[in-house]
Amino acid sequence: MCGRFVAAEGMTWAQLYAIQRGFLDAGGTLRVEDAPEPVQGFNVKPTQQIAIAFARGDDLVASSARWWFVPHWHRGDVADWKATTFNAKVETAAAKPTFRDAWQTGRCLIPARGYYEWTGPKGGKQPWFIAPLTNEPAFFFAGLCSELASGLRTCTLLTRPAATEIAHIHTRMPVMLRDDQVGPWLRHEAEDGEMRETLGTGWQFRAHTVQRFGLHDDGPELIEPDGLDL
Repeated sequence: MCGRFVAAEGMTWAQLYAIQRGFLDAGGTLRVEDAPEPVQGFNVKPTQQIAIAFARGDDLVASSARWWFVPHWHRGDVADWKATTFNAKVETAAAKPTFRDAWQTGRCLIPARGYYEWTGPKGGKQPWFIAPLTNEPAFFFAGLCSELASGLRTCTLLTRPAATEIAHIHTRMPVMLRDDQVGPWLRHEAEDGEMRETLGTGWQFRAHTVQRFGLHDDGPELIEPDGLDL
């Protein structure tokens, strides 16, 4: 389960979207929504406001959302939502009552540079930094977002079974979209079954252990290899 990630810090949405041009090449426009400022940094956590983008017609809309999904039909405060929904399984999200509306109308992108997982016993867990091998400075997670009656957006990161080369770290991984998957994901250009099988596959990865860090620690040193041979 992906519970911490590294934001695409210091990059504008124009720079991020230049990573892949599916929407813009098709005649769409990049629009920036008036939304709360997303957090940046190397230790992004659930319940924080994070950068997202979603399709609106042919356009791509850049916005932000609270990272802990609350369905649009929830009528209480977001703090009243007790289910653990900062991740959703790509295999089941389309059918789950919590996520199925967002699967149809709330698909989104979440820009990132990588994410963390932990191994080992409780009290002595070892953090790992994991990222896809790419020449680009960032990539996009596949996510789902909702808009509550208050206007607040919330979101979740989709996960899938981990690739063989990183399965020893964790059995699941976030869905990291290849360039050729961004448009089909947002535009519903592939069948759900194909999405469940192929979305986020085909990557090679870099993964290394890093120094243990605390809840409020931040900075590029968090992703530096710690030299341990695991």
